[in-house]
Amino acid sequence: MRETTGSILRVLRLVVACGLLATVPMSLGTVSAARLKNNVSASSAYVAIGDSYASGEGLQSNTATDISPSNNDGCHRSVTAYPVLVAASLNVDLGQFDAYGSGGFVACSGATSKDILKGENGEPAQLGALSSATRWVTVTAGGDDLHFANVLLACLDLRASVTVHRTTRSYTQSGIVRESKTCDEYLASANSLFDVTNGTSKEAAALEHVYEQIFVHAPNTELAVLNYPKLFTEKSPEFCPVAPGISLSSVFKVRSAQLNVGYSASQISQFNRVENELNAAIASAVSEVSALGHDIRLVDVNILTRDEAIPCNLATNGRSDMNALRYSVGSPLTTIVKNCHLDLAHLLSLRPFVSCPSYEGVVFLQHIVANETFHPKQNAHETMARAVEALFNQVSPTTTTLNPNLSITGDSVTTVSNPSDAPVEIMETNSGSGLQSGPKRELVGVDGDSGPNMVPKTTCNAQQ
Repeated sequence: MRETTGSILRVLRLVVACGLLATVPMSLGTVSAARLKNNVSASSAYVAIGDSYASGEGLQSNTATDISPSNNDGCHRSVTAYPVLVAASLNVDLGQFDAYGSGGFVACSGATSKDILKGENGEPAQLGALSSATRWVTVTAGGDDLHFANVLLACLDLRASVTVHRTTRSYTQSGIVRESKTCDEYLASANSLFDVTNGTSKEAAALEHVYEQIFVHAPNTELAVLNYPKLFTEKSPEFCPVAPGISLSSVFKVRSAQLNVGYSASQISQFNRVENELNAAIASAVSEVSALGHDIRLVDVNILTRDEAIPCNLATNGRSDMNALRYSVGSPLTTIVKNCHLDLAHLLSLRPFVSCPSYEGVVFLQHIVANETFHPKQNAHETMARAVEALFNQVSPTTTTLNPNLSITGDSVTTVSNPSDAPVEIMETNSGSGLQSGPKRELVGVDGDSGPNMVPKTTCNAQQ
């Protein structure tokens, strides 16, 4: 999933080199010629809703270059986030994405399900960008309902290893970043949203309500719901380092001592479990809203990015499509060594060895941790854009070419292990009531059986 279509590069070069978002009549490589002739001029034709994974948090090297006014209000909308790439593929005027209120890019960093409905950071509800003229909507939401960013920071561990008289002692100390709750409390709070009551969980119900409200405000839209990329590998070592370590030899006055920051294998397992539960809640909400007859589909970003998760290996973490712990000023470990007390005797006796002033957590968060920490890189945004493009093209009434690296089955988009070199065309029949001359399609229920609430299931002979 790392190849980049030429038109994506052209869009990126234009918006980055010029510092502007202007009308760009170009698309991703597989958009049909028919669509290119019908430029969508309505500012609300495509609306991008969601949180920081949709806004493109951290893609810009300087938040001052984010799309105004999100550069000042904390929404941090990037000029290279997947919604901008999707807008190009749909031939939507990118100039409509250059400021809030004039277009459809309303995703905002930190947005919860409630914020999408009511607004945040001084901006109105994201749903306000929708109208009966809205043809396409994308949404990535749910992570901030769980306060997952707080989970990841509150759970950060310090691991020190020291060798004395040829004996190496290692100890992991948790809770170095002081949040309003402990790591375990944040995890418990997140997991409580997945407790099932009356047949559904609180999180699934909240997301279902958001999706339903999208169709209330935009009854004619096609809705693509993106779940969350794979953040961490499923096979973590005993300790998962998420930033380069530093030497403690001068501090402890020994020949070999090292300090690292990261998570235990148990914590990584808990994070993955929470992420899986969230993605299951998203899939459940999509299924329920689809059963009401709405045109809603799931884009399984988690599967598309599974091989690009953070591998918990300092030598290869940088190759992941997800950012690990990033810092904007110096090293967080340097700051800890400078401002905290480290006790060698405690480390050698395998006890907590670091004590910090109460303000250290605030300093760590506000002045060291960079915005891109634990957020998708540009490669991941391009992967998401291609998946959305394939989905919108597949349900489009015009002739199109389906990306051969993606398979659309029922109400989801996934990868294809052995894609055919031949494109798959989806053609509208003369009557407009069915599809011909392309992949074999059958109608199935959301759960796989036939029924009144059916969605198209596509199987491509070339991919079987």
